[in-house]
Amino acid sequence: MNATDGFPGAGIMGECVRTHDWTATPLGPAETWPQSLRTALSIMLSSAFPTYLAWGPELTSFYNDAYIPIMGDKPNGLGRPFPEVWSEVWDTIGPITERAMHGKACYFEDLPLTLVRRGHPEATWFSFAYSPIRDETGGIGGVLCTVHETTQRVHAETALRQSEARLQAAIDLVDVSPYTWDPATGALDWDARLRAMWGLSPDTPVSLDVWMSGIHPEDRARVEAALAHCVDPAGDGVYHIDYRVIGIEDGVERWVSTHGRTTFENGRPVCFTGAALEITERKRAEAALRESEARLSAILDQLPLGVGLVDREGNITLGNQMLQQYALVTIPSRSPKQAGHWRAYTPEGRPLSPSDYPGARALRGETVVPGIDFIFTLPDGREAWTRVSAAPFHNAARERLGAVFVVQDIDREKRAEERFREFAAHSTNAFWIANPGDRTLEYLNPVFETVFGTAQNAFRHDISRWIEVVHPDDRARVAEAFGRTALGVVSVEEFRITRTDGALRWIRNTFFPIRDEQGRVRRTGGIAQDITRHEGRFVYIIDADGTSRESLSRVLWKAGYDVRAFPSGKAFLESAPALVSGCVVLDIQHPDAGGLAVPRELKARRIGLPVIVLGDAGGDVTFGVHVMKAGAVDFLPLPYRTDTLLAAVASAAVDIRQTEEADHEAGRARARMAEMSEREREVLAGILAGQTNKQIGRDIGISPRTVETHRAHVMQRLGAKTVPDAVRIAASAGVQAPRRSGDGG
Repeated sequence: MNATDGFPGAGIMGECVRTHDWTATPLGPAETWPQSLRTALSIMLSSAFPTYLAWGPELTSFYNDAYIPIMGDKPNGLGRPFPEVWSEVWDTIGPITERAMHGKACYFEDLPLTLVRRGHPEATWFSFAYSPIRDETGGIGGVLCTVHETTQRVHAETALRQSEARLQAAIDLVDVSPYTWDPATGALDWDARLRAMWGLSPDTPVSLDVWMSGIHPEDRARVEAALAHCVDPAGDGVYHIDYRVIGIEDGVERWVSTHGRTTFENGRPVCFTGAALEITERKRAEAALRESEARLSAILDQLPLGVGLVDREGNITLGNQMLQQYALVTIPSRSPKQAGHWRAYTPEGRPLSPSDYPGARALRGETVVPGIDFIFTLPDGREAWTRVSAAPFHNAARERLGAVFVVQDIDREKRAEERFREFAAHSTNAFWIANPGDRTLEYLNPVFETVFGTAQNAFRHDISRWIEVVHPDDRARVAEAFGRTALGVVSVEEFRITRTDGALRWIRNTFFPIRDEQGRVRRTGGIAQDITRHEGRFVYIIDADGTSRESLSRVLWKAGYDVRAFPSGKAFLESAPALVSGCVVLDIQHPDAGGLAVPRELKARRIGLPVIVLGDAGGDVTFGVHVMKAGAVDFLPLPYRTDTLLAAVASAAVDIRQTEEADHEAGRARARMAEMSEREREVLAGILAGQTNKQIGRDIGISPRTVETHRAHVMQRLGAKTVPDAVRIAASAGVQAPRRSGDGG
């Protein structure tokens, strides 16, 4: 296999690497490339961050898809020497590259470069890191460049500084504390309110040391840099920053926003005047708003309705995926172009005025429920009935901020339900439909069994059987949600279930009503999503050293992973069977961590948790091979770089996600096969063997016409449109084509 064939999903540049004539370059044919180059290429091409790789003494160039915009109109740089591709700036980046080729990593932020990439010189700024990549000999094989163009931000910051230079230092804010500082003596003049922000009593003396000691350790460097900037005669003298303070006497964490200006005389800072404002509540509100918006967006995307939020001007600020089919930017009542696609009529049969549309009425403060029926004209000219309802929404002070509206497709509801069932049968989420009258579950899609770990028939006829698997502490909420949905309320609940295999799972279920043409709730439905998997976001740390374990946990937590730490390999292996999919990071420095016995035990017990081993190879170049043979997926020798660790964990997470997707597909296929009759399975066996209807009928003793009927049922159950589709689905369930009776052997 060609060495460059091993980069699946590597995009445009991955294909370019695969098809490039490397025999004409210093690297030679791809089959001869060292593993270190292939590994670096795989990481680079799979990265969503702009990345450039220069390899070998001639610095032969590679780059990924994210780097293409940086190239502009330049000729293709693939396979060309690095100095030739960026000749106009080689005087600047050449020495940086040379240092990296000598083993010294470099990082630059907002480095100015004049590029020629669109036919003319262009002033640009970049932040980038040049990292040496070692080859199999331990020497430097190449340089990996991660690049981020900051030109727009630099321009924006320059414009901001110019704007702030025209502002006065004094700011007109409520509860602002003015203060002064003498840069020469360090003397500070604070009022009682500002002292209180630092957790000090009104008469406590203040100094530069007191000021700095109250600043949160994680923010101190930013504050010191801002302070140095404002007293730099070459700057604009402006000091403007938000940071955290930990009260010196009360220990309370607060957010402070401060703005000031330094006065200069003869090139020396002589006085600083500023104002500070406590913004703790604002920061908390901003964080809560971000969390709320993310949660709301996730919830809305689970709904089988088009849902959107509009501001007071009628502009749509948030909409779920179902709303996208209507191509709305503003509500129809505020856009003549949009209004032309929506028609509604009064009870007397007259066209409804756009001013009386639900969105317009909601912006005036009215609630329009259950809604107004519209005829919507699709882009292809077809027409479909929809029901639109709307209501105003307010802030805590009851000020009207805009409106929320719902668009419901009511065109041919029976066929809509059939499409829902077909979609559900192929979904990775569990779907269900219940009859609230007799409390029976009328429909469960195949993946329900995969998520809940119980056969569909065990739940099919009784809602209470489902509620029994819900964790006792959550049952009341789930039962209440069923009841509210029967009354027409859409809700989302997160709860725990205990599967028959003993595993605990977290489920997010969206409950929604299914109405008939008269708007009455006849059925209830739901979408149940297993949220314990987090698509490989769980990381299990095994580290016997408490300080190291805490540091490693903090790094991974900041990178967005859900982390659970174990002090020993024994403690981890006891919990391993009940853990959800995730990656294991094992530090083998301490004997209590369990060493390579951990991956061997996981491998022996067929527990699919990939292990990344951290340790000291002691100069043994074969140690990594022993680690891999023990069952680990990666080995990082100490000391390791944080970005190297995060890259290894991210790679393992991708493998976990792909494995889970394959397992889900196999589970769905097995569920479909289980629903087939014995005769349908016999017909499927003939299809897989490549037999005609006549041959199948002869083998199982039925007519070709009857075979044709069964064949149609089989294809429908499998969700397959062609025979190759049926073969693929059956293979994913572990079913192979049988040998024909006429085969030799």
